Amino acid sequence: MKMIMTFKTYEKMRAHMFFEGYPYVLKNLIKKVGVAEGLIHQAASLIGCAIMKTPFRYLGVLVGNNSLRCSAWGRLTLLNSVLGTSPIYNLSIYKAPITVLKEMERIRSNFFKGADNNDRKISWVSWDKLLASKKVGGLGVSSYYALNRALILKWVWRFVSQDGSLWFRVIQALHGTSLESHQVQITSLWSSILREMHVLVLKGFDLIAHCKKRIGDEINTSFWRDPWIGDQPLRLMFSWLFVLEKEKEITVASKLGLPSVDSSFRRQIRDGIERQQWLDLISVLDCVILSPSKDRWICDINEDGLFWVKDIRSSIYSILLPSDAISNRRVKYVPIKINVFVWCARLDRLPTRVNLDHRGVIIDSVLCPLCGAVSEDISHVLFRCDLASRIFHRICRWWELDSQDLSSFADWDV
Repeated sequence: MKMIMTFKTYEKMRAHMFFEGYPYVLKNLIKKVGVAEGLIHQAASLIGCAIMKTPFRYLGVLVGNNSLRCSAWGRLTLLNSVLGTSPIYNLSIYKAPITVLKEMERIRSNFFKGADNNDRKISWVSWDKLLASKKVGGLGVSSYYALNRALILKWVWRFVSQDGSLWFRVIQALHGTSLESHQVQITSLWSSILREMHVLVLKGFDLIAHCKKRIGDEINTSFWRDPWIGDQPLRLMFSWLFVLEKEKEITVASKLGLPSVDSSFRRQIRDGIERQQWLDLISVLDCVILSPSKDRWICDINEDGLFWVKDIRSSIYSILLPSDAISNRRVKYVPIKINVFVWCARLDRLPTRVNLDHRGVIIDSVLCPLCGAVSEDISHVLFRCDLASRIFHRICRWWELDSQDLSSFADWDV
């Protein structure tokens, strides 16, 4: 109430000038969230605004209405725009427990199905299918797990790319310059991030493998430890030569400035594996040309070489979530409700009589109520039924198109 009184005093000072210039301004609205009814009326009278009541429209979708009256495409819009605005700061710092993420996904799944917490409704499409990317046959709903992991991996990228921030300097002073020397067994925020990075490596996503050093003047690039040429550091590609190196932290510019690359070795190269690796190293270094620009790190997941949370998130759940060979064919010229309906129809996830019978729902008959001759499945409803066929041919004549006899979505795709 103190904040409201302060706001009231401020508004009184400028209300006269404002409403003189704009006499037809609409009133602001105030919404009650977790407070007493009397308090919200008192606040509205002090400020001079109306009280917002549910249901109300947001982004063209009715909010606060009975979830059973909200269509699937409307709930999908709310999931992507409203429910997706999660506490990003907490998710970007701390690794969210799996149980918490599952509970958050369960709430979103029930909302999409239009079910309350105590209700059990038929789940026509698995939630993982909705979370999958549109490129692999899903609807592209953001996964909380992938979002959380992508946000915390950004801190690893900031350390690897050496952005020079205060945070980078603190982590470097506490744990060292090399990421491999950082301890993951100790209890700390940074160690928990590194542990999760290693877990993702076991699941198939290696962030470090996507971090590359783009060649410039090579003054700040480690010759042996940084992956500045090829997909791996030279210490892994030429491990026998790395053992001979006396200055293991030498930079590329300093190494190539020596009279010979083997000048910093502790002894002469012997025949066998050492000689073969030496010849391979010389062959690799022949194509190296230094430039006056500075070295910089790139992330090769996208073409611009920048670290984008969206790309990392997509890469993570493309590995973890199921995928189909056929991508989601979404047409931007038609409303989203049509795209969602077609997506469900392609997956045969609509409540036809055949599907209801397979789910154990007691119905009088599985025959089509329009023709009464054939079982009502998705192919019959949209393609084979006489009524659907006549409508399809009339639409083709209306748009002056050649009509075809289709029996399923497989014929439509051809």
